[in-house]
Amino acid sequence: MRPVALTLKNGMRVCIYPTPGLESVGIAVGVNYGSIDDRKEINGAAHYLEHMLFKGTTGRSAQDIKQEIRDIGVSWNAFTTFETTVYYMQGYSGYFEEMADLLSDMTTNSTLPEKEFELERGPVINEKLIHQDNPRFFFYDTFGKVLYKRHPAMRPVGGSRESIERTTRKDLLGIYGSYYTPRNMMVVVYGKVEARKAARTVKERFGAFSRRYVELKRPVADEAQRKEEVTIRKENIKQARIGIGFKTMPYLESTTGEFLSMLIISKMLSYRLFDEVRDRNGLSYDPSAAYYPFSTFSFIGAQAGVEPKDVGAAKDIMLDELRKLGRGEIGREEVERAKEGLAIQYMMQRENTLSMVNSIASYALITGEYHFAERLPGMVRKVGLDAVRRYCKRYIRTERRSAVVLKPA
Repeated sequence: MRPVALTLKNGMRVCIYPTPGLESVGIAVGVNYGSIDDRKEINGAAHYLEHMLFKGTTGRSAQDIKQEIRDIGVSWNAFTTFETTVYYMQGYSGYFEEMADLLSDMTTNSTLPEKEFELERGPVINEKLIHQDNPRFFFYDTFGKVLYKRHPAMRPVGGSRESIERTTRKDLLGIYGSYYTPRNMMVVVYGKVEARKAARTVKERFGAFSRRYVELKRPVADEAQRKEEVTIRKENIKQARIGIGFKTMPYLESTTGEFLSMLIISKMLSYRLFDEVRDRNGLSYDPSAAYYPFSTFSFIGAQAGVEPKDVGAAKDIMLDELRKLGRGEIGREEVERAKEGLAIQYMMQRENTLSMVNSIASYALITGEYHFAERLPGMVRKVGLDAVRRYCKRYIRTERRSAVVLKPA
């Protein structure tokens, strides 16, 4: 069945993807607000607010919300990125109206109760500590500070203990009242639903929501790539972590072809690192690469966890593979394999309603296009070898690399 895209009278965008072959349905509410929109002194407030929307509304207590979620057996959570916050639920299709009602209430009628606000500060800080204690989160949480000196992407999504402790309920109420507005939000439904009924349910639950729109004013990163290598030492860890990356063009200033080429390049680089760092040299369990696209900044990065004694050897291999990409040493067959791997990955994602609603909402908020995630397999397959080589040469410049190494103290 064809997807349905509409805009409610209050300005909220809605995307509905009926998928009859599945038994589950996912629903997500995406908000165009993330950590780069926080004031510096309360960095992490966007994430703190994400937690608080599960803590009570004008009609439900935190216990009510928790119990209703348990009663219908849904998977539920939320996540915050540099530019977005997404709340989601996935469950049996027969409970779609209940899920829509819960998410609508949480995202439009939350009260951020004072008692719950103080109690939740501990879990927010402890989630931050989980990231700090796990080297696998190191690259995403740290690399922005290496790449950027002026843009707010230099600050971690979850903030710091100090900024979380500094954040007040009034701060969160200010963000919630200013930016959780219909024109700054969207609803995505994917799974076993009938399009008209789903549209009617969404209109009933979200259509009456009214709040004045406040435009976000985000700076677009304009800092040139410069060579910088940072070593961080941490006590009580046994593994070292290497990250090497490069700034790329923010989505607002890039073309769709560039965006797609960078996805392919990150896939090729992951394949190369797995082959060279792991399989041929046995230096790492999880070498990988990823492209991190956002509307106001973007970067591509490679990382690997290694034994401290192997940092130099692994880094040399990673740099060698990056140099080859930067010189355009890429074959047509390699590109075709990476493209097909990506296309299959995105097509397989269609069987997971939770993954799809989150992906659709995230891409739509960044790109402004309703169906970007759904169209990815076909778009990726159309990218040519010349485009991939062009963007490799443009961005993968090892003489200007940024690198960060985490080592045991």
